[in-house]
Amino acid sequence: MEYFITGVDTDIGKTFVTKGLSLACKHNGKRTGVFKPLQSGAINTPSGRFAPDLEAVKKLSDEINTKYSYLLDGEVSPALAARLSGITIDTQKIKQDFDEFRIQNDITLVEGAGGLLAPATDNMLCADLIKLLNIPIIIVTVPFLGRLNHTLLSIFYAKTKNIPIHGIIINQVPDNTNNQATKNFINELQMYSDVPILGIIPQLKEENKESIINIFKEITPVLYSHI
Repeated sequence: MEYFITGVDTDIGKTFVTKGLSLACKHNGKRTGVFKPLQSGAINTPSGRFAPDLEAVKKLSDEINTKYSYLLDGEVSPALAARLSGITIDTQKIKQDFDEFRIQNDITLVEGAGGLLAPATDNMLCADLIKLLNIPIIIVTVPFLGRLNHTLLSIFYAKTKNIPIHGIIINQVPDNTNNQATKNFINELQMYSDVPILGIIPQLKEENKESIINIFKEITPVLYSHI
C-alpha cells in the first residue's frame, strides 16, 4: 500500500507523522519505505549532502528504506529551489523512481513538500504530482485557530481534483487547554467533513523511539489492512 502524506500548512509536523507511521509499520513487521520526491533545504556537510526529512526517519531506524528524486538547496518550495539552482525537475523520473521503490516495500509513505497547492515544478502543483503517482492522501493538520479553514480547504480541493483521501491525522493536540478553537476543533471538523480521522497525536514532552511507536501503533493497522 502507498500513501501520500500532505499537510494543510508548513510546520504542522508532516515529517513527524511520516516518521511515526513508518517506524510503527516497521515495528509491526512490515517492509517500510519513505519516498521524498522533492527535498529542498539540503544539509551540506564535509561528508556529503543529506535530505533532512529522510535523515529524521533514518535517525529512528536505519531499517526503513528511504529514497529521494531531487535534493535541492534553500528553505523554499521545490519549484523555486530548482529554479534558483538551474535544475529542471523531470516528473517522469519521479514516477519511475516511485514505481521502482514501491515494489521493495509492503508500505510506502510519500512525503510531500508543503500542502496540496505548493509548487512542485514550474508547471505542476503538489496535487498534480499526487495525481501522477495515483495514490491516496493522508492529510496532517493541527487543532489551532485558522487551521479548520485550512483543513476544509485542503479536503475540498482534493475532492475537486478527484484525489482519494484516506483520512486525517490531527497532530500536536495538547492535553489541557482553555483555548476554545483548540478544544472544539475535532467536533467542528467532524461537523463539516465526512473524512475519517485516523488518529489524534498529542504534543510530546519527550520525543523518543518508544513513545513514538506507542502513539502510532494504533493508527498503522488502517494503512495495511488490505495487504
